[in-house]
This record gives sequence, C-alpha cells and structure tokens, in this order.
Amino acid sequence: MKCEEIENKILDYQDNRLSLVQQAEMEDHLAGCAGCRTFARQIRQLDAALLAGVKVPVLSAGFERRLRDRIQTVPQAASEAQRAERKRQLQAEFDAGLTRIARQSFAWASVLKHLRWPLLAIAAACLTWCFASQLTVQHLNPQSLDGLPSNLIPVLAACAVFLAICVLTRTGANARRI
Repeated sequence: MKCEEIENKILDYQDNRLSLVQQAEMEDHLAGCAGCRTFARQIRQLDAALLAGVKVPVLSAGFERRLRDRIQTVPQAASEAQRAERKRQLQAEFDAGLTRIARQSFAWASVLKHLRWPLLAIAAACLTWCFASQLTVQHLNPQSLDGLPSNLIPVLAACAVFLAICVLTRTGANARRI
C-alpha cells in the first residue's frame, strides 16, 4: 500500500473495519514506514484526547419509554385519497402563485419603472437633436466650426446630453442606495 492509501484508511484500521487482507497489508506497511507509524500514533492520541474531553450525556430513566410512546402516537400515514387531495391543493397553490408572479412582473407600472430613465434619455436625445440641428443651420457656419463638418454638431450635442443624463441617472441611483 502507498502512504496516501494508509492515511485514508487509518481510521477504518483503528476501528477494525477493514477486511483481514487489508489489515495485514496495513500492518506490513506500518512496520516498514516510520512516517505512517507516526501518523497512526498521532491519530490514536487524538482519539484518546477526544474521548477524555467529550462528556457523553446520560439519558434519563424514562427516556426510552417516552420515545416509544411518541413513536406509537404518531398519526398513521395518509390514505391514497388524502395524498391525492393534498397534491391537488399544493398544485393549485403553486399555479396561483405563478399567476400572481406573472401579473406582477408584467404590470405596466413595473415596465415603466424599469424603462423611465432610458425613455427620458431617448426623449432628451431627440429634443437635443432637433434643437441642435436648428442651431447649426441658423447660427453656425464652416468658419466658426474650425474645420468641423456642420452635420456633426447635432450628433455631438445629442451624445453630450445623453451622457449627462446617464451620469445623473447613475448618481441618483447610487444616492438612493446610500
């Protein structure tokens, strides 16, 4: 046997739970391996220390009688009809719970709660796009843009507003958590 096998089977060996062949192999290995002998001795010492330190509770005189009485007074197993009825009741409760969960998770209030910030961001981006494009046409010219294409201004303005809303949304969400 290898040392690893000895370590795995040492408790079974000390409790006499090995076959005669395995016991003989264990004893042969322990006779020739000082490391495993030391390990076996340490395990025996640990067992002795645990037995000395652990107090086994003493059961009262009437414990066994009371236990038998309680076992005998346990109600008999339910009949097949009772089990079928209980199964039907549990299935009905389960189905009602699933329906309640489905109603709650697809309620408009729940949907709007989750979509309010993205919808606000989209609305702000659309408004920014409209006003920025008018600003570009009426107030900006190629010289004032310093070489920047004039059709890029609405896109940049919309992105800036969108990012600002996202940052404010995150800041507000983090503030609510704190």
